[in-house]
Amino acid sequence: MHIGISITPFGHHPAAWREKSEDAIHFSALAAQVKKAEEGGLDFAFFADRLGQRPLNDLSPQAVPFEPTTLVAGLATVVHRIGLIATAATTQHEPYNLARRFASLDTISKGRAGWNVVVSPGATARDQEYLDVVSGLWDSWEDDAFVYDKASGRFFLPEKLHLLDHKGEYFTVRGPLNVNRSPQGKPVVSHVLTADTAEIAARSAELVFIDPASVDEARTLVSDFTQRLERHDRKRADVRVLANVIPFIGATKSDAQQLRDRLDALSPDGERPVGLEVIGTPLDIADALQAWSGIVDGFTVVPPVAPEGVNVFVDHVIPELAKRGLFRNSYEGNTLREHLGMQRPRHPASQAAEQTL
Repeated sequence: MHIGISITPFGHHPAAWREKSEDAIHFSALAAQVKKAEEGGLDFAFFADRLGQRPLNDLSPQAVPFEPTTLVAGLATVVHRIGLIATAATTQHEPYNLARRFASLDTISKGRAGWNVVVSPGATARDQEYLDVVSGLWDSWEDDAFVYDKASGRFFLPEKLHLLDHKGEYFTVRGPLNVNRSPQGKPVVSHVLTADTAEIAARSAELVFIDPASVDEARTLVSDFTQRLERHDRKRADVRVLANVIPFIGATKSDAQQLRDRLDALSPDGERPVGLEVIGTPLDIADALQAWSGIVDGFTVVPPVAPEGVNVFVDHVIPELAKRGLFRNSYEGNTLREHLGMQRPRHPASQAAEQTL
C-alpha cells in the first residue's frame, strides 16, 4: 500500500480555517506537517496550486500560500526522506523553464521530486507535446556524463550530452538543460484523473490521483483508466493509482462524527472536500483502507483539519496499518520512485546502445 498526504495550512474542509490561528500559513507550520508525515514513513507530501490558475474571486483558505515549487525547494532542506510533489500548469510556464525547475528540485532533494501536471481542457495535442519536450530535456545528460577530471581538464564527456533540438507544432526548444540527472533519473509525473486529463494521463502519467465518492466509483475509474493504458501499450503495473481519502478521526466514532458535523455547520454553502470519506476511530480508518486497497494501489490522505488530522493519522492509523503488514515500518529507499516501487528510467542512449549490440 502506498500512502501520501495532501498538505494545506488549515485542512481540506473549507470551514477548517475558522477554528485555526493565522500562524498556520507560515512556512514553519507547513514544514511541521511534512516532518510529521515523514515521521510516519509516508511516500510523499503533495502540494496543489489552486491559486495558480489566476482565479478572479477565489481566495480559498484551502490553498497553500506559497508557489509550490518554491515551497518544495525549501522543504527539501528540512525533510530528507519523504517525496515532495509540486503542481504546475502547462499554460503558465515555458517548457524549458519548467523542465529546468523540476530537474533542479529533483537534484536539490536527491531524487524525491514529482511534478503534478495541470493541463488545459481541449488542448491535448499541445499539452502532450509540452510533456514530451520536458521529458526530452530531462534526458539532456546521461548518468555518467560529468566526470570532473581535473588532470585532463574534462568537466563532462561531450558524447554524453544530448541536444533535444525539438521543432514541433507548438514548441521549438533546442536544449540542453544545465542540470544533470538526479538519483531517480527524472521527477515522477502525476496527474489528477478527470475527463479532461484521462487521455493524456494514460499516455504519460506515472502516478494518478482519483477523487471517487464511493468504492464502486473508484473501481469504475480504475477499470476505465486501465483500458486507456492498454490502448497506449502501457501496463497497469507501471502506474500507481491512488484514491483521495478523507478521514474524520476520533477516539470514538461519535467523536469523529461530531468533528464532521461541526465543520459542516461552519460551512454555510455546504462545500466539502472530495474523495472517499471515512468516519471513525483509527481502527475504523485502517479497516476501510484495508478493504479498499485491492481496488487502488494506495491513498492520498486529505486531512479535513490540520495539523491535528496529520498527527492522528501518523500516530495511530499508520502503526495499525504497519501491524497488519499493509504499510512499511520505515523507509526502504531514498527516492520517490523507490518509495512508490517504480523502476528508475534508463536514459534513451543506454537503451539504444544495447539494441545495437
